[in-house]
Amino acid sequence: MNLELRPARPADREAMLEVTREIWDGHDYLPRVFDEWVGDPGATFQAAEVEGEVAGFQRLRPLSAEAVLYEGLRVGTRFRRQGLARQMLTAAVHQARSLGFKVMRLSSENPHAIALFTSVGFELELDTKFGFAPAIEGADPPSLGRPADAERLFRAISADPGYAAYKGFFVDGAMVLPLSLAELTRQAELGKVRIGAGGRALVIARPWAGDDLWAGFVAGSGAALRDLLLALRSEADLAGSRRVCVFLPDGHPARGDLEQTGYDFESDPGHLAHYALRLQN
Repeated sequence: MNLELRPARPADREAMLEVTREIWDGHDYLPRVFDEWVGDPGATFQAAEVEGEVAGFQRLRPLSAEAVLYEGLRVGTRFRRQGLARQMLTAAVHQARSLGFKVMRLSSENPHAIALFTSVGFELELDTKFGFAPAIEGADPPSLGRPADAERLFRAISADPGYAAYKGFFVDGAMVLPLSLAELTRQAELGKVRIGAGGRALVIARPWAGDDLWAGFVAGSGAALRDLLLALRSEADLAGSRRVCVFLPDGHPARGDLEQTGYDFESDPGHLAHYALRLQN
């Protein structure tokens, strides 16, 4: 196909709505973030045109000097199964490599998209399952971890079996990031670190899409963690969120604590898989 990639523009909104109309039964997140993405000078948000018609979108967003995130790959219904998504992805890989990035990351739960990503060399870094718990009233919200305490907290969590289960990463929205001392400090500065009594349990969480509170890292066990997980459900209620969504890798030792405090991994099964492509030798 005669593909042209260009910067997405505000005038592409109607085309974007048409492209995303049938995605996730009309609940695609792209319409909510479209204006923000168009106006973000730090990322590359592209519209794909075929013979002058907008057929799809994709975005590259730097995560660090070495890593870039690939997200928002969308192809309109009429243009699917014609190789357009592969052309777009390949162009994005070439662009990321030419800009000097060493790794390109993405996350997906779509098996067709995952098949495309793995076919061009992306490798699985972490697979996480969803667990949900409804918001509750009454309990106190959790305490926030302070940046000044990040070094002490990191020593504790890096020795926790949960850290090994996450393979040294944490889920931040719809992406995965390495969890270092510097990153934990940054997350604390952003107000995303919640801690249990005496720092014996820790969760990294953030609001997502206005409906859920997403928890992308869980460490600790026993009463301290269970109290923290209940407090997280109360925080969701106070924030106007309907539930807490926890991303938990297979083999995480705290799954029992989560289930005891109302987190359900069976009724609405799903997973978010996180992949990386090494761009430099």
